[in-house]
Amino acid sequence: MKKRTIGTLLGFLAMFGFGAIYYGLLTAEAGAEMAANFASCMNAEPNMAFIILGNIMGAYLLVYTFDKMGVNDAKAGAYQGAMIMAIVFAMSNLFMGAQFVIWDTQGLLVEWIVGIVHGVLGGAAIGAYNSKIS
Repeated sequence: MKKRTIGTLLGFLAMFGFGAIYYGLLTAEAGAEMAANFASCMNAEPNMAFIILGNIMGAYLLVYTFDKMGVNDAKAGAYQGAMIMAIVFAMSNLFMGAQFVIWDTQGLLVEWIVGIVHGVLGGAAIGAYNSKIS
C-alpha cells in the first residue's frame, strides 16, 4: 500500500507539474481564447478538482500497471508510461474529436503528444522510485 501511495504521489507531481507548465504558462492565452470562442460549451476557468483527480488517476494507473509488469527503473517507466498514455489519450481524443467541433485534427494530435509526455514524465518518476525500493 505504501509503495503504491508514494508512487502515485510522485507520478502525480510529475504529471501535474508538467500540465501546470504546459497549460498554465505556455498555452494559457490560447486556452483563454478557446474558452471565449466556445463560451457556451467550456468553463471560463478549468475545474481544478477534476484536473487533480485526473492526474491522480493517471498516476495510479501507471503505478498499478508497473507493479504488474515489474517496471523497476526510470527508463522502462518512461517508455511504458509513454505507451500506456499514448493509448489512453488516443482513445479519449478520438472520442472527443468524433463528438465536439471545437477539436480539429491538429489540436487532437497536439493533445495526444502532450498526453504521451505526461506518461513519459510520470512513468519515469514512478520507475525511478520503484528502482529505489526494489
